Amino acid sequence: MAYRQIHIAVLDTDIPCHRVYAKRGFYSSQFRYLLAAAAQRINKSEYKPLSGSLSVHVTAFDVVGDALPPFQGLRADAWSSTETQSARFPGPVDAILVTGAAAAVYDGLHWIPGLRSYLRKVYSDYPLVRIFGSCFGHQLIGEALLASDQAYTSKGCSFKVSVGLSSHGHEIGIHPIALNPAFVSNFPPLARFSHQPFHMQLIHGDAVISSPESPVSMEALLPEPWLNMGSSQKCPIQGLYQPGRVLTFQGHFEFDAFATAELCHKFADTFSWSPAVLASHLENIERSKVPGKEDDDDSKAAAEAVLLFFAGEDQV
Repeated sequence: MAYRQIHIAVLDTDIPCHRVYAKRGFYSSQFRYLLAAAAQRINKSEYKPLSGSLSVHVTAFDVVGDALPPFQGLRADAWSSTETQSARFPGPVDAILVTGAAAAVYDGLHWIPGLRSYLRKVYSDYPLVRIFGSCFGHQLIGEALLASDQAYTSKGCSFKVSVGLSSHGHEIGIHPIALNPAFVSNFPPLARFSHQPFHMQLIHGDAVISSPESPVSMEALLPEPWLNMGSSQKCPIQGLYQPGRVLTFQGHFEFDAFATAELCHKFADTFSWSPAVLASHLENIERSKVPGKEDDDDSKAAAEAVLLFFAGEDQV
């Protein structure tokens, strides 16, 4: 079977909290570790990729310092098994990953407009490069590619897509996510979640919003061919998926209870939460903790789905 290395450009849009950084490094380093582990699991699984065994190479870019992958380094031709790949020369970039950040997409920070424009150009001019975003990345991608002054029409309804403060307040910790069956059908690692809730750490106060906003019991509308990943009680749009092109998660498969709790303490200082509010959020975060073991959530399945998407192995 052929060997295939997936070259992922991870765009660091923030620096982790000090204790998280001291233990695990930058977000790009954390994604490198988790996606490499996902590749090992996939290569041993029943859904082995048709393109061959997978490995991961990550190149990190400091977006806040105005570093972005050069366009000439992005994949412009379909992958071939004859490509020369090595750890030092990974080949063209197959995928762009935008990390989470404490920033909001509407903040007046110098680097956000450039990143927004960059993502639009990659989307329009480099169809072989896949785009993924986590939390802030999810929201920025939603704003860059879907937000418009013109309304969309779907299922007889007119609506707009935007990013802003969630009307349901902060969503933090482990909350059940009901995945969209149409989304799940593209990702074998997620098959078991067709009939059971999906869980990964959440920590956000902003959201991608389809307005007029539908009741949580109803599907949030998106323009075709986009799909909503799923919904929780507080967040009707938990991710965006355009088959073959774009995938985003509002949640963090890269966060465990330790990392989320550290960021939660930072949120508490920023938003002047009372001790009772902080304690409530920490209780939600710790729902995934298992003494002496890895957290009991679905982050591994999420990482496998993301890597299969990067490899072009989602069932489109």
